[in-house]
Amino acid sequence: MAAKQQLREQLVDIAEPSYQLAWQIPPGAYILLALAIIAFAYGSWLLYKRWRFLGAKRQAIALLNQLEPEATSQINQLLKRVVKHYAPAHPVLTASTLQWQHFLQHYLPATALPDLNALLYHTEVNPEHRRQFYQFAGSWLRSLKPATVTSSQQHDYPEEPADV
Repeated sequence: MAAKQQLREQLVDIAEPSYQLAWQIPPGAYILLALAIIAFAYGSWLLYKRWRFLGAKRQAIALLNQLEPEATSQINQLLKRVVKHYAPAHPVLTASTLQWQHFLQHYLPATALPDLNALLYHTEVNPEHRRQFYQFAGSWLRSLKPATVTSSQQHDYPEEPADV
């Protein structure tokens, strides 16, 4: 019996694994959670940059809504400022009025654009043409995709001396 007693003393207690709660996350899930948080933060940052980039377009639409259709020169300046914001070295910024009109019409071929020479440089202009230009400017701004403006610097416009 003494031998059995010695054997019992040499036995080690059975160690049970610690109790895991239902809400505990496995260690690998922490890595996946960190990657998901990083991806969400990066995506949010990209969306914020895009929102800031399109701020000039939103501001131009708000300014256009404040203008009257009779302010054709201010509407024209507004459109040129938007193009200058997205493509500062665009050749159409220093081009003639006819080339500027072709540039504008290129992005909205379905909408009629009245003659800009008559609108900008003549004193007596049909009010219907001014209203058309105002509506065209609104449509042009709403449908503007800044990436196409920056990539359109190689377009060939009709040759004409600039009327600067």
